[in-house]
Amino acid sequence: MPLSWNEIKSRAIEFSKEWEDEASEDAEAKSFWDGFFNVFGLTRRRLASFEFQVKKYGGNQGFIDLFWPGMLIVEHKSRGRDLEKAHVQAMDYFPGLTEKELPKYVLVSDFEKIKLYDLEEGTEQEFLLKDLHKKAHLFGFIAGYKKQEYKEEDEVNIKAAELMGKLYDVMIETGYSGHELNVFLVRILFCLFADDANIFLHHQFRSYLENRTSEDGSDTGMHIATLFQTMNTSPEKRQATLDEELSQFPYVNGGLFAEQITYPSFNSEMRKRLIEACAFDWSKISPAIFGSLFQSVMDKDARRHLGAHYTSEKNILKLIKPLFLDDLYLELESCGKNIKKLNELHEKISKLKFLDPACGCGNFLIIAYRELRQLELELLKKRLGQVVLGFGVASYIRIKPEQFYGIEIDEFPARIAQTAMWLMDHQMNEIASQAFGQNIKDLPLTKGAEIFIGNALQKDWEEVISKNELSYILGNPPFVGSKMMSKIQRDDIIAVFGKVKGIGVLDYVSGWYVKAAKYIQGTQIKVAFVSTNSITQGEQVGILWNELLSNYGIKINFAHKTFKWSNEARGKAGVYCVIIGFANFDVDKKYLYEYENVKGESHQIIAKNINPYLVPADDVIIISRQNPICDIPKMSFGNMPLDGGNLLLSDEEKNNLLLSNLDVEKFVKPLMGHTQYMVLSK
Repeated sequence: MPLSWNEIKSRAIEFSKEWEDEASEDAEAKSFWDGFFNVFGLTRRRLASFEFQVKKYGGNQGFIDLFWPGMLIVEHKSRGRDLEKAHVQAMDYFPGLTEKELPKYVLVSDFEKIKLYDLEEGTEQEFLLKDLHKKAHLFGFIAGYKKQEYKEEDEVNIKAAELMGKLYDVMIETGYSGHELNVFLVRILFCLFADDANIFLHHQFRSYLENRTSEDGSDTGMHIATLFQTMNTSPEKRQATLDEELSQFPYVNGGLFAEQITYPSFNSEMRKRLIEACAFDWSKISPAIFGSLFQSVMDKDARRHLGAHYTSEKNILKLIKPLFLDDLYLELESCGKNIKKLNELHEKISKLKFLDPACGCGNFLIIAYRELRQLELELLKKRLGQVVLGFGVASYIRIKPEQFYGIEIDEFPARIAQTAMWLMDHQMNEIASQAFGQNIKDLPLTKGAEIFIGNALQKDWEEVISKNELSYILGNPPFVGSKMMSKIQRDDIIAVFGKVKGIGVLDYVSGWYVKAAKYIQGTQIKVAFVSTNSITQGEQVGILWNELLSNYGIKINFAHKTFKWSNEARGKAGVYCVIIGFANFDVDKKYLYEYENVKGESHQIIAKNINPYLVPADDVIIISRQNPICDIPKMSFGNMPLDGGNLLLSDEEKNNLLLSNLDVEKFVKPLMGHTQYMVLSK
């Protein structure tokens, strides 16, 4: 595990003092770099080698002063030499390197000055050796720390999912499928992430596969089975004769490797795909986004538009901020530096519990966890300052994955959700480690988020978590229109609504509203769902909301009016949605978010009341009626083509039909929608 930042800075000061007068490249360069790596708690020999031979640009032989494959090239010069020339020399080695050997950084020095080029970010930093302790954070990649940036890195996540898709394909072709494939792939995902994110030693999993398995793949499954069994065994229970390389893998626990499964019999192509996946930097994936993309690899049709169907972090924040996050930050601000108030707030957030009853791959739970951990970090900075004295910072962290619960009907996304929560937990531990200069131990894994596999509309939510313990319900239940539901889904709605009349016109998501309304009775639980906007329009309002308001006392406390629920990935799928936050109690101040257009940004207005049509007005509901209120013909059904398009004709198709059979003319009628009606066209 990495040294604390405080220790690294102390070592950097000592190192700078020791080398402040050195000048000769030939005499002491190797000792200088051995000492440099030691600043970050690593032995240079474990990672990098001196005088690595390679063909330079133009075909001549050259020798890299110090080379860490896939990570770093170092060129060292005597004091006073031109560092820019050293940089050019380093870049000349690139043509002789393989793809996976290409470095992410180039580092040049003349003892007095150090200059680091970050090739991925396109940045460069130059500073004096005496300032190394001030710039130590730039070399977090040596110590094992990772940069944490929470922005939507779609291409990174899509590339990762595509690599998993290729592995999935070759395994399916061999007949390895079903539950065991689901379990296997989730375990592989954890190992790939752990290999790059400082949970394992750097590239420990990849090195084991490359060095210990045959190229034909014949023994790969056996080695992986043994490795996974080892990671499920605590150190005190491991055999004394266990292979030395295996014994270096940590005890993972958390149940991830507990279940006994039959492992796949690999061939050369399967091994090749797995090692290709190992070469990718998995530390950069977003656990919240990647889960949905990972699930998409199971469907080749969905994979053609990979990235088009996940829920973006930006849209998830539209729900969780008004549901709980904004209020908690206001409370944190009001605490000031009052330790008693800060302690009380810390106690409060440590007891919050969340349920997503349609969690899929866990997007909402993972982002909620991340944001709550970030809030806790800001709280701890106020409580403790920048340096934690006495106990380690880990002892102060009280927000845990165990505060989060989910229900998911399919096994594979449920397993992804639990694993992705562990990955997010690691990323947040890294951020806390950097903030306080102390490493947080990730392993063994804790119990983690509780994800239950089952039909949320059939399952008793009290069996998942008692409503007396729960704080918030959130999520994005399935978007299935009333005319598109399966028999099982329709039966679910009937079971939830009971004898309520007219439920045949309701969308599937309405079942979650009523199920939640029943569950939260007599509690202070707040709920927010993303929904198709149809539940706030037309005849659905009179059925669904009449039930919610009249029988369960539901009040809408915040809402986003219609907007396009989409993401920034290629393919850009979108559907028109609303977000509705509700409870069975009223609040003084309600927030309504309106949009100038469905693709724009929202504008917040404060309302005394928000009714089911998402209008700042009293709770008035228009009930569907069978007979007109005046002397006009009765309407049996509105303008909604339900023939799958088979009876819709273009002008050309209509003309061709009439040319072949004029008798059918009386059956062909103009199709008028609202647009055509307004401009009197067809």
